[in-house]
Amino acid sequence: MSFSKPTTRREFLTNGLTFVGLGLAMPTVLMRAAQAQTFDPLAMHLPPIPGGKILVVIEMSGGNDGLNTVIPYTDLGYAKARPVIGLPANDVVKLSSSIGLHPSMGAFKGLFEKGQLAVMTGVGYPNPNRSHFQSMDVWQTGSTEVDVRERTGWLARYFDKAGHFQGNPLSGITLGSSLPLTLFSDDVPASVIGSGTDFGFKSDAGDKKQQMEALRALYAQGTVAGSNAEFVRNVGSDAYSSSLELKKAFNDYDVKAGSTAKYPANSGLASGLQTIAKLITGGVGTRVYYVGLGGFDTHANQPRQHANLLGDLSNSITAFYNDLALQGRANDVVTMTFSEFGRRVKENGSAGTDHGAASVMFLAGGGIKGGIYGDYPSLTDLDDGDLRMHTDYRSVYATLLDKWLATNSQPVLGGSFPHLNFV
Repeated sequence: MSFSKPTTRREFLTNGLTFVGLGLAMPTVLMRAAQAQTFDPLAMHLPPIPGGKILVVIEMSGGNDGLNTVIPYTDLGYAKARPVIGLPANDVVKLSSSIGLHPSMGAFKGLFEKGQLAVMTGVGYPNPNRSHFQSMDVWQTGSTEVDVRERTGWLARYFDKAGHFQGNPLSGITLGSSLPLTLFSDDVPASVIGSGTDFGFKSDAGDKKQQMEALRALYAQGTVAGSNAEFVRNVGSDAYSSSLELKKAFNDYDVKAGSTAKYPANSGLASGLQTIAKLITGGVGTRVYYVGLGGFDTHANQPRQHANLLGDLSNSITAFYNDLALQGRANDVVTMTFSEFGRRVKENGSAGTDHGAASVMFLAGGGIKGGIYGDYPSLTDLDDGDLRMHTDYRSVYATLLDKWLATNSQPVLGGSFPHLNFV
C-alpha cells in the first residue's frame, strides 16, 4: 500500500467497500477469517499464539529421486539399474555399512553424527499416483482419497482441531508467493510473506511515521459488526500488526550476540531458512513454517541438476541448525522434508528418471532421535518398476502431531497411524 495523496477514513473505507463489492481479490477464506477475528483494533495487538515446539516443512517439488539421495551402495541391483546416473560406492557419503547419501550432501553427515538427522526410507502411500498434482494433493491434505478432492490441508486442520488458531495470522507462515494446500482451510488465516523482508506497508517519501500513525488510526475506527467495512478494517489491522511483529523480529535477531552462522550464497532455500531463523529467535511465536525448493522433476540430464539441488538442501538445513544452535533454539525446531513421489528404479534413456512411487524423507533437529529408519526397499521386488513403500507418510505426520506438536493426530488425519520413534 502506498500513499499518493491525503485520504480521509471515509474515502478509504468507501473505496475499500467498492473493491470488496467487486469480488475481485477477496477469497472466501479471507472473508471468513476476518469476520471471525478477535482482534482488538484499539490495542493494535495480535492475539497471542500458544507456545510450543516448531515445525518447518520443506517441499521438494517435482518428485525427488530418493534412490540417488539415500543410496544402497552395496546393492548390486543399484549399479545394474543405473549404469549411467548411478553413484560410485567410493563417492557416497557413508551413513552405515550399506546406506549412504549423495556425494553433494556431505554437510548432512555432521548432523547425522550428532544424532540430529533422521533418514526415512521407503515412505509413500497405498495405490500411488504418478501425477504431480494428485500426488502433491495427497501429501498436502493428509488424505489418499484423491478422487474426493479434500480441500483442507493437514496442518490447517491441526490449527483448527487443536485450537491453536487464535485469530493470529502469524500462527502459520509460508515463504513464497502463494499459500500451499497444506495450510489451506476456511478458518485459518495463515500468512504468505514472500521473502519476509518485503512484507509490510509502503509509504511515499515524506513523514513515514505520520503516515503510519494515520493508517493505525484508520484501522482503529469503529465499524458495524459483520459489515464489509469491518472486514476491510480487520484485514488491514492484521496486516499492519503482522508487519510490525516481523520487523521487530528481524531487528531482535540482528542484534543478538553470536549470530554468525554462514548460509550458502545465492540460494533461495538458504535465504528462506535464515528468514525463519530470524522469526523464531525474534520471538514471533509461529508454530509452523513452510518453504519450497523446486526442480526435482529430473527426466533428463539428472546428475548435475540433482547434485546441485541436494547440495543446496543439505547445506542450507545445516546452516539453519548452526544458526539456531547459536541462538539456543536448535532443540525447539524440527524440519521435515517431503516430495510428492520418488522416481522409477531404472534410469531412462535421457540420463534421467521418470515418475515413481516410494521415496525418502529427512527430519532434522536437536530434539529428534537421529538414525536410519526402515530397511531399504528391495531393488528386485518392485511395484510395477517402483520401490515398494513400507512406511505410510501419515505415520510421520501422526508422530509429529502427537509427539512434537502435542495434539491428537486422529481427528486431523481421519484415522490412527503407527508412531515412529524419531521423537
